[in-house]
Amino acid sequence: MAKKATGRATHTGKTDSGHTRDQKIERLGPITIYKRGLSYYLYYREDGATVRQKIDGNLAVARATAAKVAGALADGRPSPLGYQSTAPHAMVEAYLNSVATVQNLALRTQDRYRAALQRFLDFCEVADLTALDAVNEETIEEFVRWLRQQTRTRNGASKGKRAAYKLGGVKFILSTCRTAFHWARKRRMLPPYSDNPFTAFPIEKLRERDQDEGAKQVFSPDQERQFFDACSGWQRDIFVVLTTYGLRVGELTHLLIEDVDFQSGAIEIRSKAELFWSVKTGRRRQLPLIPATRTILERLIGDRRAGFVFLNEDFFTGKAQPVASFGNPAAFRGKLRQVVEELVVHQPNASERDKRRATTAYCRKMGQIPEKRIRNEFIEIAAAIGCPEYTKAHDLRHLFASRAQEAGTNPLLVQEMLGHTTLDMTRRYTHVGLDAKREALSKVSPPNAPPTSKP
Repeated sequence: MAKKATGRATHTGKTDSGHTRDQKIERLGPITIYKRGLSYYLYYREDGATVRQKIDGNLAVARATAAKVAGALADGRPSPLGYQSTAPHAMVEAYLNSVATVQNLALRTQDRYRAALQRFLDFCEVADLTALDAVNEETIEEFVRWLRQQTRTRNGASKGKRAAYKLGGVKFILSTCRTAFHWARKRRMLPPYSDNPFTAFPIEKLRERDQDEGAKQVFSPDQERQFFDACSGWQRDIFVVLTTYGLRVGELTHLLIEDVDFQSGAIEIRSKAELFWSVKTGRRRQLPLIPATRTILERLIGDRRAGFVFLNEDFFTGKAQPVASFGNPAAFRGKLRQVVEELVVHQPNASERDKRRATTAYCRKMGQIPEKRIRNEFIEIAAAIGCPEYTKAHDLRHLFASRAQEAGTNPLLVQEMLGHTTLDMTRRYTHVGLDAKREALSKVSPPNAPPTSKP
């Protein structure tokens, strides 16, 4: 039989009438590489269906991709070019399950991710988005507009005053979606070789209309003095220690007596599995006792052997007493395990969240201060001294970082004391005041500036 003509040697991928057509380049095993115009395509069959996939790149990229696809098919694995179109709610559910069971992140972090992604799901329902691959930069712009019109309660509380999202809240939701989409892309829930739309979107460039870039306030010396003058004895101990060490609020409320070593003169900040709580970055660190904080901690601990260093106000004033007294830290930890064991007896399918809730309830009876209580106390005191713009006890952490910078402390040492994973994060916490800038200028100004010339 006569051999079929292969076409002109100068074939350009055009029909005689000038239309673009596929031009066969070569075949690698079960994969055929075609060219259409300036783009390359792979043709092959997978699970009985014909696949035609465009390749972003030149012929070398097409050949390399064809080799990967051929290898996967030969091994009985799915083609790396394939993906499963996935509904947003299915991706979110799978991602949150991975966060909980694989990454094993803290429950409070899981709650924040869940709340952020729920806003994404709410938007998908409003915008009638039924698949992840329908999300693009234009979609995200609409998502941002929608978010700016929504309201929420502070810290995700079920009740309370509702207010519009601040810029930080919008950015957190978008960055959480970016992380979730990155996870989904690796699991073939998005088209291969496609960009993560939340990565392409300039999240960090979002601004408020009246935002002053880099403007983060910290107490001036006079404001700080007024703040502590307005504190009660109970409040003063808490906020002095927070300011002295730049602690996170949760690190203070979960500080146990066994974490304070008066003999070596150190405080240890660490995660505590028995309390179902972990340090935000997971970094264990030691902080030195100084005379002022040693005096405070010795008075707060007294002759107690176990339990929390800082107690809620009623326990501090003697109006209430801890539900039990323990002779040593091991006995206290044993009681916490017993609380969980008793829960499991009555509720065999208890989740980690249920166990944490039961443990927290017992810790409250031991006098542990709720983190929210400290935040509320800070807001009330700041408002009382005429500084209502300060709405987070976390501002004291910024104050510590700024003080350390102005004192010329080694940035690596500040990073270690704050428990940051990177110096860049420490930099974000540092806000240099006008006095420090004035002092710096005085050191670099010419000692003998020339006199002003007369006109």
